[in-house]
Amino acid sequence: MRALFLFLFCSSQLLAQVNSSISHNGVNRTFVYYTPTNWNVGEEVPLVILLHGLTQTGAGVMDITQFNQLAEQHHFIVAYPDGLNFAWNANMNVSVSSADDLGFIETLAAHFQNTFNTHPAKQYLVGFSNGGFMSHKIACESSMCFAAIATVSGNMSDTTYTNCAPQFTPAVLHIHGTADAIVPYAGGPATGVSVDQTMQKWKNVLACSGSPVTMNMTNTNLFDLSSPQLITYQSCVSELKHVKIDGGGHQWPGIQTLLGGAGVINFDFYSPEFIWNFLSGKSCPTNSMDEKENVWRVGPNPVNDFLEIATDDAVEYRIQDMAGSLVGQGTAEKRIELTGLSRGIYVLVLSSADRSWTVKILKEN
Repeated sequence: MRALFLFLFCSSQLLAQVNSSISHNGVNRTFVYYTPTNWNVGEEVPLVILLHGLTQTGAGVMDITQFNQLAEQHHFIVAYPDGLNFAWNANMNVSVSSADDLGFIETLAAHFQNTFNTHPAKQYLVGFSNGGFMSHKIACESSMCFAAIATVSGNMSDTTYTNCAPQFTPAVLHIHGTADAIVPYAGGPATGVSVDQTMQKWKNVLACSGSPVTMNMTNTNLFDLSSPQLITYQSCVSELKHVKIDGGGHQWPGIQTLLGGAGVINFDFYSPEFIWNFLSGKSCPTNSMDEKENVWRVGPNPVNDFLEIATDDAVEYRIQDMAGSLVGQGTAEKRIELTGLSRGIYVLVLSSADRSWTVKILKEN
């Protein structure tokens, strides 16, 4: 069955896998993306953004992880962006990039929301090594909500650790080997804090209580010189888990590759599938136009030409696209005309003398 699926997947891959680019801060930024073959633009699907390691590329980590197969099977879109000069600016202790990569990833997510109608509440980050550091940085600092992150052999830099004050509470999965010689489990001058410190930071941010529960995962391969433990944190506002691989190296568990890794590969679980199972179903908090208390009631949402406002007084409004550009503003009584806006997701800000309210709206046509 797996062989048959792989054949079908490969036969359709050229139709669904695309090389593309967008401009951010005047720089052309490239990425590869994959859409499932039965996807249509009218449906909201989750988005996974997978960040490669240092010296790698988006296409390279795509080939290593085969996340396209998971996207096809579980019906989500996956994007593999390229860091400038094969690196991400994750505020590493040893500088590898000065690019505005946080802004680029936010712009990329907005691009997929606007162009592909990906679900704004179901976008996820996955990162390996330097890409894992970048995932932690984005989760700590972004003004855009990513519902969950999963990192492999990456960690928090000292700067990210010190400044981590997220606006949202993402679910976090951290996978790391204790024998990782590139990003040491115990931390170090070149890489920053230890894995234990990173997990404690997220424990505090996500308001977990009590001691985490540790469970030995099934050791299905007795010849890989390593074994995984699943550490689950309790009573958190969002899910927090850590896979600690005793004896594991700087590698994607379950993937035999000569590229991008170092040390022992654990074969007791297949990390891409394990990661998707963790990400799947996670969602950012959303503002409901009909359920929000003590604010203006607006609708419909999604909307076509006119957005109705249930208020007796005129209100000021601003409309921004998902990249933060102002696309409309004015004073409204009862309704806002949207006929000049193209299809996509926008941020609406309503304000009066004593209050304001921000909500996302979907323009359908």
